[in-house]
Amino acid sequence: MQKWIDTRGGSRRCSKELSTKGFPGNSGSLWSLVLAGGHGERLRAFTEQWFGAYRPKQYCAFMGKQSMIQHTWKRARALCPAQQVVTVMDQSHWGYVRTQLIQESLGRVVWQPENRGTGPGVFLPLSYIRSHDPNAIVVLWPADHFVFPADPLLQLIREATELVHNEPQRMVLLTVPPQSREKDYGWVIPGALLPHHGGCQVREVRRFVEKPQDAQLAEISLEGGQWNTLVVIANVQTLWEAGRQCIPEVVLPLEKHAGGIGTSSERQILMNLYRTMPTRNFSSDLLSLIPQQLTMMELTGVYWSDWGRPERIQETMAFMGRNVPSRVGSGQDSFSCVELQQEKLFHERLKPVSA
Repeated sequence: MQKWIDTRGGSRRCSKELSTKGFPGNSGSLWSLVLAGGHGERLRAFTEQWFGAYRPKQYCAFMGKQSMIQHTWKRARALCPAQQVVTVMDQSHWGYVRTQLIQESLGRVVWQPENRGTGPGVFLPLSYIRSHDPNAIVVLWPADHFVFPADPLLQLIREATELVHNEPQRMVLLTVPPQSREKDYGWVIPGALLPHHGGCQVREVRRFVEKPQDAQLAEISLEGGQWNTLVVIANVQTLWEAGRQCIPEVVLPLEKHAGGIGTSSERQILMNLYRTMPTRNFSSDLLSLIPQQLTMMELTGVYWSDWGRPERIQETMAFMGRNVPSRVGSGQDSFSCVELQQEKLFHERLKPVSA
């Protein structure tokens, strides 16, 4: 199976048609990179019980009729043309997502041979964007996040994009105020307030705390800690250089792979590369090592949750006034038909709490 697939219009046009010279999009424009390569093992039993069979969580429709990745694609397409939405998936997921790909007006899919964590999961598709548009600004979208409503998120990303456009050396990380004493999230400790003419606060990043212990939460609260959303807005070259600095064992081999993009040897080069590709985490192995290179923007006015555990899905559904179905196939009502009522309920309930 080819690694670079155009799914626009419901067809599958593979990488031979997508040479570097013929790639659409203006140089230096905005791209979206959707991260969907994980297997969702922690939710395996939960999805099996809900849907009657295992499928990775990003392809599941827990609320409404659209899957998590379809909601993510919708947000991404609100910011940039469909052909500039790039999604990384594991090649073993083809059977789960084939129908959704055909239904969507989507840009590109990069198929990773194996899941090696979010480090390679970011830089493999980024190598394609870099090859075709080295001056691009890219938004990283995890595909397993719940965000409601979406408009404040989109507006903040637009503001962050303008900042990165004016100051390409900056990388912007979106954070959210903590809604609970969550020990399984990554936390970001804010630094000094930076001059900014937009509508939100912009701060330096002092440090990261990954999955804190109980004893650390009090200190995190005093320091104004925020949840790390892993939504990053960055210039492609700036992000690539950060990868060379922090995880060269991932990025340098991918530079060699970039030379084969669009050629008949592309697939074999990538397969060979992944035989020795190490597993690396984008947050702990890269972001947490370069806080001085990051700027944080606080996302407010939304309910945000990383659906990495069943409890978070259940908490979100309770917050939104939904019931977790007791049998397969139940509870799949349309999300849009109750959005207005739930948005009113949402604003009444959403009050940030200290860590």
